[in-house]
Amino acid sequence: MKKKTERSEKDVKFEISESQGYRPVYASGVFGGLDPNDGRVIFFLDRIKPGMRKEPKGAMALDKINRELQVEVHMSPPQFISVAKWMMDHAQRFEKKMKEGNVRDDVVNESSHSSYIG
Repeated sequence: MKKKTERSEKDVKFEISESQGYRPVYASGVFGGLDPNDGRVIFFLDRIKPGMRKEPKGAMALDKINRELQVEVHMSPPQFISVAKWMMDHAQRFEKKMKEGNVRDDVVNESSHSSYIG
């Protein structure tokens, strides 16, 4: 288990650790919603499943798409709203940099830095 200690403005120690089940996941999309009791998002990954054609021999065609659910996250309504605003702030900064032409694949820039809310 990885641990990292950071100091806040009040010199309170926050210890960040990864659970045994922690894993990065890729997502093609998300669905979910918000009600007075719960906010939830379910991240999914779409995988293309090809099928073999008879003619021409060896040809493949799209047979189906498998929507694989990756992770379901539940949070309080205020936290859901906070996360949504945090994501929009990052998206708007990134879009602004794209319009200015300041985004390159080989350069890490300010809008790609990670930050957190809590």
